[in-house]
Amino acid sequence: MAPQEARRNFVQTIASVAEKHGLEFSSHSHDWILQVRDKVSGKQCSIFGYTFDANPAAAVEICKEKAATSLVLDSHGVAHHVFLSPANPFTANYVPKGGMWAPVQEVVNKHGFPIVVKPLKGTGGLDVTKATCWREAEAAVQHIFSREYGLAVCPYKPVVDEYRCICLEHEVQLTYRKVRSSVTGDGERSVGALLGQRLSSASPQEAAGLVAAAAELRPEDLAKVPGKGEASALQWKHNLGQGASVDLKVPKDMAARLAEVASSASRAIGMCFCSVDIIEVEKEGLMVMEVNGGVMMDSLMEQLGDSGKALAFRLYEAGVLKALGR
Repeated sequence: MAPQEARRNFVQTIASVAEKHGLEFSSHSHDWILQVRDKVSGKQCSIFGYTFDANPAAAVEICKEKAATSLVLDSHGVAHHVFLSPANPFTANYVPKGGMWAPVQEVVNKHGFPIVVKPLKGTGGLDVTKATCWREAEAAVQHIFSREYGLAVCPYKPVVDEYRCICLEHEVQLTYRKVRSSVTGDGERSVGALLGQRLSSASPQEAAGLVAAAAELRPEDLAKVPGKGEASALQWKHNLGQGASVDLKVPKDMAARLAEVASSASRAIGMCFCSVDIIEVEKEGLMVMEVNGGVMMDSLMEQLGDSGKALAFRLYEAGVLKALGR
């Protein structure tokens, strides 16, 4: 689904919430700014992108940058190390005279390869790179600095699963898992051959997801022969827009553990309506990866159809009414 069409689902959902409650709805800047007004009380809810003004402004700014969030959630998340571009006129004066490459090397030497290099601000998985050597690390740094004012470097973690919890007033309203696309081995064929078989019988939508998921596979990954019954992931990222899929069937015990972590994270940041991404890491347990100031459910609505739209309506309705003090 094209980005504009996906955004249209969100806009229509907010408009439907306004209509249900007799509220005024207006759209500005090509639907990027939405406003819902209560004519009786005069109160207004503004939505910029996917961020509702039910949240404190400072908390939203913290959420915008992964490194800032990590500093606040140090006891919950994975450490992110921030590096600013020496070529950007707005950040150059904050870069040490010795440059930033030596500190990058220090971080990499501390954690070892592979590492993850990514823009400071959330991008839905775009420009997030797993580097396995210095050449790849340097290329990732140069690429991000050509487009952004800063980046974050963190150790790569062997992620078992990634979950998203949507919170309102520090209470989890929805939890789902983001089951990367994978192929199941037969002990004989390579990942590439197994992928080709799946593509040959896949629906257009499923095929698009598989292609997106496998886009970053290396030749050695495609040549790997998984054991019989072994699931081999086609991607290391769990972003829904990058080929991952929504799974609402989260076991109750896991959902309870996730709710505790997500609630603590939203309280620590001071967010009222947000989504919290939590990863389960091999031998380390649950960790907060990031807290998103915007609550984006475009891919969820696309993948789940009418049931996804109903879920999104319920959550966005609660967010709008909270912002209006209802």
